Amino acid sequence: MRSAILAPVPVPYREPLFERLSARGRIAPRVIYLAAAQPGWDQRSDWFAARGAYDSEVLRSWQRRRPGRTPLMLARGLAAALHRADPEVVVSSEYGPATWRALAWAKRRGRRLVIMSELTRWSDPMLSGAQRRIHRLLAARVDGFVVFSSQGVERLERMGVARERIEVSIQSADLEPVRAARAERRGRGGPVRVLSVGRLVADKNLVALVEAFAEAGFAEGEAELELCGTGPLDVDLSALAEQLGVPLRLHGYTAPGELPALYREADVLALVSTYEPFGVTAREGAAAGLPLICSVRAGAAGDIAVDGENALLVDPT
Repeated sequence: MRSAILAPVPVPYREPLFERLSARGRIAPRVIYLAAAQPGWDQRSDWFAARGAYDSEVLRSWQRRRPGRTPLMLARGLAAALHRADPEVVVSSEYGPATWRALAWAKRRGRRLVIMSELTRWSDPMLSGAQRRIHRLLAARVDGFVVFSSQGVERLERMGVARERIEVSIQSADLEPVRAARAERRGRGGPVRVLSVGRLVADKNLVALVEAFAEAGFAEGEAELELCGTGPLDVDLSALAEQLGVPLRLHGYTAPGELPALYREADVLALVSTYEPFGVTAREGAAAGLPLICSVRAGAAGDIAVDGENALLVDPT
């Protein structure tokens, strides 16, 4: 089956999915990226992945920055790209302009349109009333959905989407390097290392994590906190940790290829976001064999981070 997948930009955690879909041969996917990168996002340009071994092309887009959020994108040449791909099914990410344009293209040609979405019920308070109405309008017009978590199913069912129109595909990640690093893990002494991986933005709730670490009352040398990521809060977090006496190591930008070694040396993975559509770091932490402290608002909660089994689920508010 010929399919076109409309994705915003190449990112490390989606590459394994597209490569495996192509390698299996059951469908013939062509990935159409709306842009090569998102300069308005809090990530370095070299974080955006090079395209893998699958059929793809990259369009050019006008992008409107939204602090701490994925930019709004208007791609040039989308209709021509769909014409070149000539798909039987179009799979489009979320509910933005590209999906509406894909819907018009598909309806004119009698093709099917599926939305892939990582949104959960925790996403709705972040949306305007107009945005929620747009989502409901689209939901009634497309042929189906692929969501990345059970919480995504819950959201769509609340919108009136029948369960048989929804498929779940747990958010992809490049886990083999993490599992390989886990196999090399050796016992070590020293303090307990609590690791958090993600952008240093308000949604990640890292101020609360530093404060909670201080309130835990660890003895000197008993535990330390490691943060991997960049963002506008790096200076504030450093200052807060110094003020509260929290032993904090800020690694700054960490390339995807360097993360497995950090997971190998960690003892606990913390993801305490107030808003987290999924949380790829939870997949990576679980693959590394780490116990997880995970926000109930992360899409990974319940699917990857299971309370009482491999995780302690916490309310981040």
